[in-house]
Amino acid sequence: MKQLLLYLLGIVILAAGICLNTKTQLGVSPVISVAYNAGQILKLPIGATTFAYYCFLIFLQYCLLRKNFEAVQLLQVIAGFLTSFFIQLYDNILPVPESLLAKWLLLFIAIILTGVGASLTIAMQVIPNPADGLANTLGFVCRRNFGFGKNFLDALCILIALWLGWFFKRSFLGIGLGTVAAMLLTGRVIAFCHPYSEKLFEKLPNRTAKDN
Repeated sequence: MKQLLLYLLGIVILAAGICLNTKTQLGVSPVISVAYNAGQILKLPIGATTFAYYCFLIFLQYCLLRKNFEAVQLLQVIAGFLTSFFIQLYDNILPVPESLLAKWLLLFIAIILTGVGASLTIAMQVIPNPADGLANTLGFVCRRNFGFGKNFLDALCILIALWLGWFFKRSFLGIGLGTVAAMLLTGRVIAFCHPYSEKLFEKLPNRTAKDN
């Protein structure tokens, strides 16, 4: 139960970081840049387009893994729904900062929250977020690690988002310095937090019982 609660806490924190990144208006998080562009183009809520995008990422995992794709990975739909739900919830209640200083401060907080939330969800070993699941799949297919897959996916998402924005709106929707900052720094935050998240996982009662 504690493992599940910490996992859900990670999703709540992750969604807050992703949404705050958007609210800064300095550039959205790379992981939802495609979903954000789709929402702006189709005039749909960010939560709806994010969930549809996450489902598409699960489908891509199936296409890449084929026989190695396990049925349990379909549970990522649940993680995608929860993350999308909280992103939409935060989007409805959080204001947009007015001053440039407040926007940069909020971006700094957003990157930290995204990294902490991602670290918790990964360390609890419940269900990966669809974006993390695809990043792991890309690393596996390319015979590299998760970090490579994460960087590759972020760069690919930004390129697709740039194309979508320019093709449909003749503008780079949601792509800015905040996007670049999130791409460069979120991984560093995850790397810093992950040892602590793993120690938290190891201290869970059920984990201790298994070890004994």
